[in-house]
Amino acid sequence: MGAEPRLRAARRVAVCAGHTYEATTDFTGLLDRLRRNPPDVLLYDWGQGGGDALERLDAIAALAVSPRVVILADPAPPPGLLTLLQRPWFAQILALRSPWFMDELGATLAKLAGGPVFGLDRCLPSDAKIHEVLVASSDDKAAVLGRIEAFMDALGVRSRVLGRLTTIADELFTNAVYDAPVGPDGPRYRHWARTRRVDLSPGERPTIRFGSDGRVFGISATDPFGNLGSSDLRHYIAKGLRRGADQIDQKEGGAGLGLFFLYEAANSFCVNREAGRRSELIILLDIRGSYRDVLRCPKSYSVFEGEVS
Repeated sequence: MGAEPRLRAARRVAVCAGHTYEATTDFTGLLDRLRRNPPDVLLYDWGQGGGDALERLDAIAALAVSPRVVILADPAPPPGLLTLLQRPWFAQILALRSPWFMDELGATLAKLAGGPVFGLDRCLPSDAKIHEVLVASSDDKAAVLGRIEAFMDALGVRSRVLGRLTTIADELFTNAVYDAPVGPDGPRYRHWARTRRVDLSPGERPTIRFGSDGRVFGISATDPFGNLGSSDLRHYIAKGLRRGADQIDQKEGGAGLGLFFLYEAANSFCVNREAGRRSELIILLDIRGSYRDVLRCPKSYSVFEGEVS
């Protein structure tokens, strides 16, 4: 739902991907259409709804058969993100002014249409060079970060942007090694000090991938557990956004502040999850400009539950 020319890029992506695209600004007519013959995916322009955007999206989600909703926003994230995170139907919000909006929307539509969900390659242009490292121990961190830094240095990434990417890589590594592994009794290493060595069995080992086409840098961590639920993710990010007294959990297992840091640090934040089998966190960053450009770049958020089939 939205109007041209604001959504012209979205229209082109949908049509070129082989989808039928219809645009409307008539919400009453849209609801009637959705009741009679709902599409597979609804692209909803958050700005088109004005102050009623959330109420309208709730009405769509309450339909007997509702489409999967991809919110398009400018600015992104929108002021209403904290409230959106409280909605169980919320899964994707893409930045209309992102430098890779068309690529990101294309990848999102492909996943929702039944294509493979997992893989950093699905988030980067086809000409991107992607490297892969299998992690066997917490002691591998220095070597993994060294490989990532060497690649970024070869690309000529500016020092402050390089520092941000290194910190992101560090957090992804730590999350995959200490936080992700679970056993019959729950988390295995989450309560351990990060200075304590963890040796992972072959069935526990995560994979770190990183790559770039010279414009966007992507990095991901995939673990073989799949214990990161979308409700937990929304909870931790919302708690971080509130910045209140409840931001730190005293219970075993930590506060999820690492997940909030990754969301805050990213230009695009994507989580793919197959419950009980694997989770993949993907971070994209625009590396073409200065550190200030990175901070100003609009932010996207996407969560996909399971291999869509």
